[in-house]
Amino acid sequence: MAFTEPERWRAAIEKGLGKGINKMVLRELCSEKTRVEIYQSIRNGTYEIAPPHTAQIPKDEPGQFRTVYVNEPMDRVLLSLINDLLFDTCKDMVHPACMSYQKGLSCGTVVEQVSKNVERWHTDAIVGWKADLSKYFDSVPIEFIDWAFNEAEVRNGHSALIDVLRKYYHSDLYFDENSVLCHKYQSLKQGCAVAAWLADVVLYDVDKPLDVLQGIYKRYSDDLVFIGPDHERALGILRAELINRRMALNPKKLEMIDRNHWFKFLGFSIKGNDISLSSNGIKKFQKAIEEATIDRRNASYQSALHAVYRALYKGYDGHSWATRVLRVVNVPHDLIVLNGFVMDCLRAVLTGKRKVGGLGYVREQKNGCIARGTGRNVKANKEKVPTLEGYYTITCMANNLHTSRDMFETIIRLEM
Repeated sequence: MAFTEPERWRAAIEKGLGKGINKMVLRELCSEKTRVEIYQSIRNGTYEIAPPHTAQIPKDEPGQFRTVYVNEPMDRVLLSLINDLLFDTCKDMVHPACMSYQKGLSCGTVVEQVSKNVERWHTDAIVGWKADLSKYFDSVPIEFIDWAFNEAEVRNGHSALIDVLRKYYHSDLYFDENSVLCHKYQSLKQGCAVAAWLADVVLYDVDKPLDVLQGIYKRYSDDLVFIGPDHERALGILRAELINRRMALNPKKLEMIDRNHWFKFLGFSIKGNDISLSSNGIKKFQKAIEEATIDRRNASYQSALHAVYRALYKGYDGHSWATRVLRVVNVPHDLIVLNGFVMDCLRAVLTGKRKVGGLGYVREQKNGCIARGTGRNVKANKEKVPTLEGYYTITCMANNLHTSRDMFETIIRLEM
């Protein structure tokens, strides 16, 4: 299937293009001759995935970083193809309660499902919990990874592709940031495409007992949520099952859920039916708008406006901040606050007065969870620039996205 269905390579190469993989490598993989050589090397048992190199990715907590293992460009494309193939041929190995890394299941979709179920329980008491696995991608023992590969072969027969994966996952070699070859157990090897499939399947036997309890249980990779009468029992089962696998919850990220307080899940904040941005999502929004406007010295209004539009509404293959966030966030107050910040930054470009304050997250706030701290230039800038020519408000674009995706895309194409 991997080498007789050209569409799989086409999809993997397009995905590589979206991830910025070297175009020369992608062009080489478009050649049937190159793919035949890879096929023969895998069949002969001589193909090896090169040791990855590490990169430090900022975490939500300030000053903290996550180590990821980045593969060589050609390996990245092949591993992406294998990952999709595993999801296609081993569907029953992913429990229905696990929603991560699957086609048609976005974070926003999962968040909307969770929000509806929080609101179902008409009580002010605790109705559930949200948990995070501690260093999940670094802590899964090798025997559970081997189990996953063995189960894949039970379904599909012996596979030379699985042989390649086994050898790679049993290797502890990697290059650090200084290109020094090092040794360390890498568990799921976060950053490798196949880590997505492994992250879903190795906890199948954890998902199963939680999903049959009274309530709703959802898992998105290492983020878990349970809402319902059995939430205390569910938490006990989860902890016991993780101990059996030499894994644990992150105690700092265990949150109790009720209808009256915001809790964070998958980059969003939820309070009953209300959905808004998480604290980290607010920070990222502010940074993106500032980089498009007040951080660009001597930028014209038009260039800043288009930079804002690029940050919010444009992206690869129709995916953007707006299509990911505006479709889900439903708190009018917070959309107005976000829009006000954008407008103040655009006014600052025109006036040169750039102290316009920022945005913050307030868990106990009644109307939404996004707060605005205004700088000393905001009032004066509004008096000087009461209107912004050519600016489409965030609320306007959210309405277009909800009522007519065609209208939304037409505005982006013609006006932005």
